[in-house]
Amino acid sequence: MTRVPRVENETIPMKRAWNRVKPVARLTGALALILTGCGSSSHGARNGDGGSGGSAGEETFADLTEAPLETLPANLFGVLLDKSDAEVEDKVNTAVNRFFGIGTNESAQPVVAEGYRCYYELPQDPTLAFIWAPDSNDIRSEGMSYGMMVAVQRNLHEQFDRLWNFTKTYLQFPADSPITAWRNYFRWQGRVDTTDPTSWVVNYGATTVPAPDGDEYFAAALFLAHRRWGSDGAVNYLEEAKRISTSLLHNEPSPATPEDNANRFRIIHEAENMVTFVPINASNNFSDPSYHLPAFYDLFALDGAAEDSAAWTSVAETSRDYLVRSAHPETGLHPDYASFAGIPVAGNQGSHDQFRFDAWRVVMNMAVDYAWFSRDARMMTQVEKYQRFFATRLTDNDVQNQLFTLDGTTPSGGGSTALTATLAAGSLASRHQDRTRFVSNLWDVAQQQGQYRYYQEGVYLLGLLNVAGQFKFEWQ
Repeated sequence: MTRVPRVENETIPMKRAWNRVKPVARLTGALALILTGCGSSSHGARNGDGGSGGSAGEETFADLTEAPLETLPANLFGVLLDKSDAEVEDKVNTAVNRFFGIGTNESAQPVVAEGYRCYYELPQDPTLAFIWAPDSNDIRSEGMSYGMMVAVQRNLHEQFDRLWNFTKTYLQFPADSPITAWRNYFRWQGRVDTTDPTSWVVNYGATTVPAPDGDEYFAAALFLAHRRWGSDGAVNYLEEAKRISTSLLHNEPSPATPEDNANRFRIIHEAENMVTFVPINASNNFSDPSYHLPAFYDLFALDGAAEDSAAWTSVAETSRDYLVRSAHPETGLHPDYASFAGIPVAGNQGSHDQFRFDAWRVVMNMAVDYAWFSRDARMMTQVEKYQRFFATRLTDNDVQNQLFTLDGTTPSGGGSTALTATLAAGSLASRHQDRTRFVSNLWDVAQQQGQYRYYQEGVYLLGLLNVAGQFKFEWQ
């Protein structure tokens, strides 16, 4: 299978291929008041998409339970499946160790057709490590940032630093880059030539475009690293995170020149107040719903530059509005790409106006937002629509199909470890009567291995950590 988001009207590489914390304990002052207001009557029904608090005008469904949700984040494997702490820890530890090659005896040399491992270190300098996509034989900012997020959540300090060292060395545009629009951003794709087993060659294009979801995940992972480990060691995580988050909001555009006809922009669209698809030329004129990460924006408001706090809170609210607006009103499904108004965009490949590989992540993103900060009733409503749609489209340990048109017709593709995981993560913010079944499916689904392991396994780990109550923003 392939997922190929690509930049519109650009001749560049295409972007994808593949087959208990106390909530908001540190919120203070005005920001706490703002976030407390999320999910109130001011976020009532819009275009028929009601909230979940039982207010007048909201939709009601017989398949929703009346029991209150758990204190969030929560270990749903324990709460809903009665799994012991030891069982859950073994499940998560095994999955993460497979991905990082810890104690698995998998080859330190990348292998395409078999195994779980995606994390590799350069033989000539093991302090530099990367996450490899075997199906496309490349490295993506998305995967690098996912690897860092998993590492900080699982306290893998050494692996985190090695991934960041590689990222900063090879992916990041310097702070004084002549491409002002992309200063401190990250090239989305590169390759490693492993022909010489003792000295691998890393190749990145000088003007390779950023993919905004990776940049957002890098900033979030670094802020969390500061929260977990502090910034007094070899890496000043807080300073690095602030530099990225500030750049997302404030970089100056780089207009086209006679020598270079590309117009380049910042990642947070200045006029639309939301993340763009790719900040170059026509690809800057629409968005990708799966890039909208309001929980991360609230984290940036808390820990980023003080003068940017209100701006990030505004971006988070814009994204919550967008996640409602860009969803199908009945099925709740999101397209891969959508205009800033929420209208599906087909893209150059002609099918990204449908529920495809990028869009799998949206239900998890909404659940994380609900669990971490917002308690926004609209996010709960949208998550419940996903579970209502997929409740009749499950197998005993998977989904029947992975791709749909937005109205739920024309199913295609087989099962998906990644989609199974994101739907289970949705149970953090759902009262659907089958929420336990989604969690059970995640427990039972086989972890992806082999050629197409990269995207399936990376998203699976994020979902697994969420459902296990181990996707956190605070540590005691």
